[in-house]
Amino acid sequence: MEALLQRIPFLSRKSGYLYIFIDEAGNYDFSPAGTKFWVITALITTDISPAFMELYDLKHEMIDQGIDTEYFHASEDRQALRDRVFPIIATLDRKKIRVDSVVVEKRKTGPSLRRLSKFYPMMVESLLKYPFDPRGLDVRRFSKVLVFLDRASTRRNQREALKKAIKHALKPHLGNVPYIICMHQSGSHHYLQIVDYLCWAIYVAWERKELRPYNTVRHLIRSEFPIFRRGHTDWY
Repeated sequence: MEALLQRIPFLSRKSGYLYIFIDEAGNYDFSPAGTKFWVITALITTDISPAFMELYDLKHEMIDQGIDTEYFHASEDRQALRDRVFPIIATLDRKKIRVDSVVVEKRKTGPSLRRLSKFYPMMVESLLKYPFDPRGLDVRRFSKVLVFLDRASTRRNQREALKKAIKHALKPHLGNVPYIICMHQSGSHHYLQIVDYLCWAIYVAWERKELRPYNTVRHLIRSEFPIFRRGHTDWY
């Protein structure tokens, strides 16, 4: 245990805040008209200062060039802008953050698992299983856990299902540590924008076999779990 914590320095701190940023990509349409994959990604860290000034400077550089950039959003940004954002994210220290992701091939998702009350708890529990493994992150070392979600990325019923699933998944790991779940616009926090970019990179690698953004940040990804990879039934 101690040897593992020494290899992951930020996990060994006795106190302070633990920040969890969660984003998803792909739509919730389980039909041939929907996206082939759905991806949920978590970024966990204790330090939200890295990359802040670099993204802030890039935003104002774009504005200075006449490109009205309010915030960064991977699926909406132009390729030229993404080419500037990804290298900034790639400079993050892998020892000070961890990125985990669950990849769902939607056609292999059985009808009984597609209800929000089933789908989100299963995916969130799988997402947090790796970072909160007893051999890894002991959440009880921290004074508070703050979870940030993008308010605009999903419909209201999906947001509420996601929030409920996170509460359920966190409960066994928290002990008496207080936590807050914040539903904010991604433009309000640069780490919501970073996790959006990371999630999008993983998503397009699976959905479109577009590997260039993924290869730029793959060194930051600790786990990438295709949850139904052993499934043999295509439901549509």
